[in-house]
Amino acid sequence: MTALPMPAESIATVDLLLGRATMLTADQFDNVAQAIQEAMGISLLMAATHPAPASVDVEGMDRLDALECVEHAMREVQSWNLGLAAELPDLARLRVLLADVRRELAGTTGRRV
Repeated sequence: MTALPMPAESIATVDLLLGRATMLTADQFDNVAQAIQEAMGISLLMAATHPAPASVDVEGMDRLDALECVEHAMREVQSWNLGLAAELPDLARLRVLLADVRRELAGTTGRRV
């Protein structure tokens, strides 16, 4: 059995994106903000457990709103091999949280998903 490569840079990217989404929703006290914070906690643990060999940057991140951050993070997470679930036990939970948050945020902004 071949070990799957760990997407450390992608994990770090998700961590950055969810950090920004957390910051942007810090003044909210609703289920969406709570779910973003939970997703951020998962990504933070993943990034600490599987650090990227070099720092990562998300171009234009300072212009992204919370929904865009979640959408970018979701695309990153969906690119990961599901076989990594043994190494990343919260992978499924992270995917569900991001999908739920995306749906909720898209509904509140009026954007079609």
